[in-house]
This record gives sequence, C-alpha cells and structure tokens, in this order.
Amino acid sequence: MMFRTVGALVSGLLILTGCSDNNEQVTDPSLCQFETGPCQFAISGETLSLTMTPANAPSEQPLALSLAAPEGWSLNSALVEGRDMFMGRIPVNFDADGQGELMYGSCASGYMVWQLQLQFTDADGTEQRVDFNWLADH
Repeated sequence: MMFRTVGALVSGLLILTGCSDNNEQVTDPSLCQFETGPCQFAISGETLSLTMTPANAPSEQPLALSLAAPEGWSLNSALVEGRDMFMGRIPVNFDADGQGELMYGSCASGYMVWQLQLQFTDADGTEQRVDFNWLADH
C-alpha cells in the first residue's frame, strides 16, 4: 500500500514539474533580450548586433530584423531553425542595409527557442559563424 502511495506522489510531482512554466530558462543569459536593446555577439575582436521588432518575438507574425556587422564582413547565408526542436529551416534574406523579415510558426510546448544562424566571410577572408538565440512569445 505504501509503495502505491509513494508511486502516486512521485508521478504527481513529475506531472506538475512537466506542466509548470520554466521561469529559470526564461532568464537564460544566452538568449537575446530584445526588449532591453540589441542582442550582441563578439567574435574575432568584432561585435555584431541584432534587433527584432516586435521585441517579444511573437509566433505567426511578421518580425523585422536589423543586423549590424563589422565593416568589411559579408553575409553568405542566414537561416532560422529551432535550437532544441526541429521546426524546419527558414531562410532569411537581409538587404544591403542589414534589414530582413522573418515569420515562424508556433510551438505547443510553450517554450520555443529559435536560432538565427549566420555565415560570414570576415575582412581577412575567414569564414565565421554567428548564432543568435531567443525565446518566442515572451
């Protein structure tokens, strides 16, 4: 009898844990916080920055992106995909001024991290990869 009670208690705790909001991950410092300003990434002594509007990164709505890269860097490719879950691969086109648009679908999990993967050639001709990560719908 006691084993059934303990088993039910453990099962209940697992269900509650699985269904609760994960506030710890929302404050993950590796995620872009567009509400506070541009998201920055430092690589090879240079800094790249990305802004998104609307800043709360809503699903199923057009998002305006603005990318600032160092002088002499050329963007070779840009795509967005789920960081932790496959949701397809979405190509992103940036114009010469670093402006682009994006729209992605919603995720039923309630916690979806998207990743913008950028491939550059830097001023020295070296290939560089830069990833920006953010939480959708927050």
